[in-house]
Amino acid sequence: MKPISRLFSYIKKYPFFLISSLICALIFVTSMCLTPLLFGKAIDEITFTFKTSILILNDRFYFYLIFAGILIVLVLIFEFLFEYLNSLFVEKVTKDIKDDVFKKLHEVSISYIDSNYHGDLVSRVINDTDNINIALVSGFRQLYQGIIQILVTFVVMFVLNWILGIVVVVLTPFGFFITYSLAHKTNKYFKGQAKIVGEMGAIALEDINNIDLIKSFNYEDDALENFKSQNDELYKVGQKAQFSGSLTNPITRLVNNSTYAIVGMVAALLCAFTFKDGNILLGASCTVGTILTFIQFSNQFAKPFNEISSCVPEIQTGLSSLKRINDVLNEEKDVNEGKEKVENVIKTIDFEHVDFGYTKDKLVIKGLNLEVKEGQKIAIVGPTGCGKTTIINLLLRFYDPTNGQIKFDNLDTKDILKESLRKSFGMVLQDTWIFSGTVRENIIYGKKDASEEEIIEATKKANCYDFIMRLPNGFDTYIDDYSGLSVGQKQLVSIARVMLVNPKIMILDEATSNIDTRTEMKISAAFNILMKGKTAFVIAHRLSTIVNSDLILVMKDGKIIEKGKHKDLLSKKGFYYEFYNAQYAKIN
Repeated sequence: MKPISRLFSYIKKYPFFLISSLICALIFVTSMCLTPLLFGKAIDEITFTFKTSILILNDRFYFYLIFAGILIVLVLIFEFLFEYLNSLFVEKVTKDIKDDVFKKLHEVSISYIDSNYHGDLVSRVINDTDNINIALVSGFRQLYQGIIQILVTFVVMFVLNWILGIVVVVLTPFGFFITYSLAHKTNKYFKGQAKIVGEMGAIALEDINNIDLIKSFNYEDDALENFKSQNDELYKVGQKAQFSGSLTNPITRLVNNSTYAIVGMVAALLCAFTFKDGNILLGASCTVGTILTFIQFSNQFAKPFNEISSCVPEIQTGLSSLKRINDVLNEEKDVNEGKEKVENVIKTIDFEHVDFGYTKDKLVIKGLNLEVKEGQKIAIVGPTGCGKTTIINLLLRFYDPTNGQIKFDNLDTKDILKESLRKSFGMVLQDTWIFSGTVRENIIYGKKDASEEEIIEATKKANCYDFIMRLPNGFDTYIDDYSGLSVGQKQLVSIARVMLVNPKIMILDEATSNIDTRTEMKISAAFNILMKGKTAFVIAHRLSTIVNSDLILVMKDGKIIEKGKHKDLLSKKGFYYEFYNAQYAKIN
């Protein structure tokens, strides 16, 4: 779907606001446009006698004045309603867009998230939707108010004096055409500006998330220089965008001011050639009131063009942001063609000739064949980049194999609903994830209806009950990922979260790497209780944690080069033997 079509799909969801805003705009703009006409009529009703120096005000003077006052009140009331309804309408549209973008980011494949800067994605959800909000507020105000104002003023001017009407209509649009030409030429600068803003968001997010690492390596100056380089580029592009956008308003105003002068000159000529009965040979009349009215009308007719030109930068920025958001919304959803559900305990998991690569030209997993039976504890070891974590990604269908099949009880994972498949797994990773909320909310994340007894039991098994009780408010203590708990404590809370769910299959990816040795022993004992009778996949660099596994897979360059139990692998004196002894030597 194209960006503008996408925007209209949101706009048409709120017909009440569209119609009611239009009615309010029609009333207040028409009233506003007719007010100068009534003042002009009132002026023409004033009679001044030079001999006595007396102003004579007749009844029609007061009638026009009172009528103009009523119209001013209508302008105040309905302009307020228009602004209120317009802002409410725009906020609803913006909210829908923001909700859909955030929802889409949860629906796209993991590969899409991995291949884009996270800071840039955050910028699309926050900054770009705000830019669209600003553009919509300006755009709809000018669309309704401007069109009505132009039409009403156009009709009244030609009824009042068609010669002056032609002068105004011919001269005023020059400003609009100038605005359009400049906007067309400068659009590329606004697109570049939006792109760089997203890149800067990615840099800022990355630096803030890794500020401790930056400081530990004294990388502050380099990080600042990297940000400054992007910021300088933003300054250059932004300066061009804002300068070119700002040219439109003064040029348009120059054209409009010239229009005022020409209208005054033509009106003066018309007055000079007016006969006593108020008519001239051309069939148009011109009085003092008419001149004053037309000066106001030329301003009112030009005002929409002026305001459109003044909000061109906001509209262009909004259009650039709309395209960036539309790119996200046009992204394909994560493939989920499966229809089968996994309800029973999975007896077997088979990898059959599985190949996989994150990019087409480089395979990470090559010809993987593996059979895992229910209740087995499978340890996966090997050097960094050998494909250990990739196997987990394939199991959970974060990615699908490039070639081959993964089967659960002889059922291809592609035929299983992802939601159903992932409910069978519980996962504890090296990188903990704690969201802003209470300790209790973090623990029951996967089981909202857990009882107090279940929560306490899970935390005791995870060896985190005692320190939770020492927190200011126990389970109701507010924490987040950046404060409140140590790294090890956050890991224990993550482990308790999985223990509460009690899944069919466990995945532990360096799950105890951030925990001291004494606590690790207690956690390992708790894991043994949790994994009893369950299938488990354990990725570990510390080989001491997987010596009791039922099967150890030794991977290198995406292939299983050795497999067996700990003692059997040591007796072969192959890669695992060297790997284990090298690590043992480092420890000692």
